[in-house]
Amino acid sequence: MPTSSGAPSPPRPGDGSPTRSAGDEPQTFADVARAGGASFAAGDFGSARAAYEHALEKQPDDPEALNGLGQTLVRLGRAGEAIPRFERAVQLAPDTWTYRFNLARAAGELGQWNRAADEYRAAARMFPDDYATQYNLALALHKKGDEEAAIPEYEKAIALAPGEPSFHISLGVSFEKLGRVADAIREYRVFLQMDPSSADAGPLKTHVDALSATTTAHAVSAAVRPGV
Repeated sequence: MPTSSGAPSPPRPGDGSPTRSAGDEPQTFADVARAGGASFAAGDFGSARAAYEHALEKQPDDPEALNGLGQTLVRLGRAGEAIPRFERAVQLAPDTWTYRFNLARAAGELGQWNRAADEYRAAARMFPDDYATQYNLALALHKKGDEEAAIPEYEKAIALAPGEPSFHISLGVSFEKLGRVADAIREYRVFLQMDPSSADAGPLKTHVDALSATTTAHAVSAAVRPGV
C-alpha cells in the first residue's frame, strides 16, 4: 500500500559519517544533517539516528532534522519515540505536509487510529491531490471501525489514482462490512479485471463466487415465500 515519500534528502557527493578524526575541522549542522540523510538512504538507521541526534544538539528546533530523526525511529520500531519529534516539527512548520503525514503514519504504527485519521485528514487538507494521503486517511477510518466515513475517502483516492487496483479491494471490504454485498462484489470484480494475475486474484474470486451464491440464494428464498 501506499506510504510516505518524505525520506531525508540524499547527501551530496563527499559526505561522510557524523564523526571525524581529531585533526579535522568541527562539523557544521549541515554536515551532520547530510550524514544522517546518507545513512538513512543506505539503510543504516543506527548511524542515521546518531547523526540526527548530533544535529539536534546543534540546532534543537530544526524541523527537518526532527522529521529525519522521527522517520529513523519509526524504521527502528520506536514509533512511540518518533511521535514527539514529529509533533515538534509540526509545531515549528505547521504548513508542511510531510511532517503531518509522518506523524499520522507513526500514530498508525501504534494502532492509534483516531489520532492517525485526524492527522491524515489535516495532511489531506494541505495536499488534496495526493492519493497516498487520501488512501491512508480512508484506511485509518476503516481501522477505527468507521466504514461509513471510510467509503467516500476511498472513492476520492480511487478518483486520484484510477490505475491502482488494490484500492478497489479496500473499498469492497468496507462495503461488505456494512452489508452492502452487491457494492462489494462490484469493487472486487473491478480489481479482478484490473489485476487478474495478482496473487490475491484466486482467493478473491473464490470469495466473490461465495458472496454471489449467497446473494442469489437469499433472492430465491424471498421470491418463493408462500403467500398469506
